[in-house]
Amino acid sequence: MTRKKEVVETKIRESLSKLSHYGRSISKLESNMKILIYKRTHKGDPSPEGVFGNQDCMGRIRNWKYDGVIGIGGKAPWKPDSDIKYKINWIGLGPKKVISPDLRGDQVVFDHFKLYEEAGENIKEKYPNLFRYMFDSGKRWDMSDNLPEDVFNEVQQIFNSIKSCPKSEAYNVEYMDSLETETDCHTSKCKGCFGDLQVDVTVKEC
Repeated sequence: MTRKKEVVETKIRESLSKLSHYGRSISKLESNMKILIYKRTHKGDPSPEGVFGNQDCMGRIRNWKYDGVIGIGGKAPWKPDSDIKYKINWIGLGPKKVISPDLRGDQVVFDHFKLYEEAGENIKEKYPNLFRYMFDSGKRWDMSDNLPEDVFNEVQQIFNSIKSCPKSEAYNVEYMDSLETETDCHTSKCKGCFGDLQVDVTVKEC
C-alpha cells in the first residue's frame, strides 16, 4: 500500500468517525427531550383550536418545562367518552405558554398540534412498550427526559407522525382573555381538573 493511499484511507476513517459521533450526538439530544404523557378521563381539553388547559386540565403541571405532550385515554374514561380508552387522543410538540391569570396554570399552544380524540391509534396494539410503561405501573402521568429506549423509540414515532401538522390555530394569542374558551364544562365532575386542589390530587385524577 502506497503512502498516499494510506493517508486517504486514514482521512476516510476519520471522517466516518466524526459522522458517527455526530449521529450519536443528535440521537442523544433528541432522547433528552422532556415529554409529558398523561391519561385522560374525558374529551374537550385541549380544544379543537389546539389550546391545552382550556378546561384547566392538569392545572399547574401545564406550567412545567417540557418539549412535547401526548394525551392518552385512560382505562376508565367517563361513560360519554369511553371511546377514548387506550387511544392517542392528542399530540402537541413545541409548546408555547399563554398567560392565563384566572386558571391554575397557563394555557398552552403548540408548534405542531394534532387532535384525534376517539379516532387515535390504540397504544395497546400499536405501541405496546408505551402501553406497559404507562399502565402496568398504574401511573396517571409521566414526565421524563430519560425514557427507556424501547418506550422512547415509540414516542419518537408518535411525534414524527405530526411534524408536518400545523401550529395550534390559537398559536398567536398571548393572553387567555383573547381566547374563546369554556372553562366550566366539567367543573362538577372532573375534580382533578378543577378547583383549588393540590398537585398530587390533580395528577391522580386528571
